[in-house]
Amino acid sequence: MATLKLQSRLEQLEQHIQGAEARLKLKNLYAAHHQVKAAELRARYKALTEKLHAEIANEEAHGHHVSDLELSVRKWLDGLEINMG
Repeated sequence: MATLKLQSRLEQLEQHIQGAEARLKLKNLYAAHHQVKAAELRARYKALTEKLHAEIANEEAHGHHVSDLELSVRKWLDGLEINMG
């Protein structure tokens, strides 16, 4: 009788361990997936920032001052372009 009870408890423990391992595997899959997205977002942000700075430098090289409002509009437009492209 005691052997059956012990066997049952060991089986329950094994099920808990398997469940925990499955959750950890899923967590690692999701974490890896998010890291890729984060890296993509950083790369897009860097490209957007470089493009924006190049546009502003070009405008100011031709004697046109870029106001804060125009800067905000350019950021918004460039963001739309990257999201749609």
